[in-house]
Amino acid sequence: MQRRSWIALAGTTVLTPLSAFATQGRGQAKRRILIISSYSRDYLWSQSTQQGVNAAMLKYGYLDSEAQAKALIEKDEVESARSIVRKYWMDTKRRNSRTEIAVTTDRLMGDLRRFKPDLVFLGDDNAANYIGNQLLGTSIPVVFWGINGLPLKYGLIENLDAPGNNLTGVFQSGYYKESLDLLKRLVPKAKTFAILSCDSETARPSVKIIEQLDKLGVLPIKLTHSIVTNSYVTYKERALDVAKKVDAFFVLNHDTLRDAKGNHVEMLTAGRWYLENIRIPEASHEDQFVREGMLLTANDSGYNQGYLAFEMAVPILERGVNPARIKVRTPDRGPYLVNRNRAEQLKISLESSMYTIDEIVHESVALGKKR
Repeated sequence: MQRRSWIALAGTTVLTPLSAFATQGRGQAKRRILIISSYSRDYLWSQSTQQGVNAAMLKYGYLDSEAQAKALIEKDEVESARSIVRKYWMDTKRRNSRTEIAVTTDRLMGDLRRFKPDLVFLGDDNAANYIGNQLLGTSIPVVFWGINGLPLKYGLIENLDAPGNNLTGVFQSGYYKESLDLLKRLVPKAKTFAILSCDSETARPSVKIIEQLDKLGVLPIKLTHSIVTNSYVTYKERALDVAKKVDAFFVLNHDTLRDAKGNHVEMLTAGRWYLENIRIPEASHEDQFVREGMLLTANDSGYNQGYLAFEMAVPILERGVNPARIKVRTPDRGPYLVNRNRAEQLKISLESSMYTIDEIVHESVALGKKR
């Protein structure tokens, strides 16, 4: 398979061929595990995925205690009886120009070479794309999580059942129809909806999937508008306008918006504006947005993404199984979540629909309301 280079980097990486992986030191006392996240420590999705990774590491003995799991979250490194774990952040929601990503990728590849990991985890699209393509065809096994849509798009694998390279992992299939089904049950009168999204590497696949599902006629309500922009001014103006024309929104990512001066607008700032100004219900696709304050989701769980990714890495770490032979997977749907604060704000009664709801969320982080 031809290796694809997505950005020009200042440095080059020289690593041993994949054939060497099968004989990598099983006798090594501690496995060196490197985690590279596309985002930042304060990003709600990243917090969920790390919780899933930590739970799996505890289960399989790569962390010794909850205290070590907490240390990994707070300090980005920990040493246990069986592993040395380090985590790096790309912060590509804020630093998302091609130049900034190139500089970050080059720096992290240098850190990676010095750390000499036995296995690398890549969290979400940008890490999978930019770091993954630097590691493609090397001796280092890689497990990714959180790729939106099929991971074939980055040229990292040959097919889902037999990746064919030194990378495998977990992708987000997205439970968009299920989220809209739940919205229709809570708001039976809803007939139309609009997509509201930033224009990011993460969000674009979700927009395309929802639009395709609408064309196939399988959604319970009709898509009439798609608002996809990185201009915060346009985002707000169009949201207010379209909210008068539809019964609901499908709120996707809103974490790469920029104001009129080109400054990055934090996700929770955009979320707070939305929750204070929009008075129609919304579905979303991940638990982070319901924690933020949005109404509901059929959760494509970040926790499940991280947990399954580490679970898939166990045979690599313990038996030297080649990632090329490990089927790419997507985890089961997480729970149906509904935010009680938003339901009360919109005067939506939940009592008659409790049988369809798996979990009630009581926090609205964007509004400063936490449990």
